[in-house]
Amino acid sequence: MKASVVVDEVGRLVLPKPVREALGVFGRTALVIDVVGEKAEMTLASLPRMAVRRKDGRTVYSGPVPAGWDSGEAVDRMRQQRARR
Repeated sequence: MKASVVVDEVGRLVLPKPVREALGVFGRTALVIDVVGEKAEMTLASLPRMAVRRKDGRTVYSGPVPAGWDSGEAVDRMRQQRARR
């Protein structure tokens, strides 16, 4: 798959939807970018490729849950972040 993107004035770029879906990038997924010669190679940083996927139009995480993880706290934190925007 090939895609062309434009980097804006502050260095940001948007990955096209087909690229995000092929990599399994949804929401705030961390990526590792390796520069090899004149190329940049992107791989997922923290989650196995199949841990985050789309199911019926929703993002679903099916990987292991970290010890001490509280789903209610995570939802509250996400809501607070959205409210600040």
